[in-house]
Amino acid sequence: MSQIVRYVRINTGILSIEESFTDLIETKEKMGSGLAKEIIKFENDGLDLQNPRVQGYDNGANMSGVYKGVKAVILQKNRLANFVPCSAHCLNVVGVRAASINSTMVSFFAAVQK
Repeated sequence: MSQIVRYVRINTGILSIEESFTDLIETKEKMGSGLAKEIIKFENDGLDLQNPRVQGYDNGANMSGVYKGVKAVILQKNRLANFVPCSAHCLNVVGVRAASINSTMVSFFAAVQK
């Protein structure tokens, strides 16, 4: 699991939105609660979970689930860390669904996959 932090940087009065890759987390967890524990471990490395205002993941139930997803666990620790689905993952889902309704596309992607 990769961890990327997006933040606002203020440098001599100029604001910029930046992203930094912070870590690659090796995990065998697949459930939301286990993945959330992996993220929460980074509080010991200086990540204060009271600071984030947005969390973004794919739309899988383990990540965005209302009760047991990573989103839900992080929201229990910080009510201000709203969830926004990852745009790249949303676009991928649209492409997969669009291609799956056309038999020619299904055959094409099956051939490519082989």
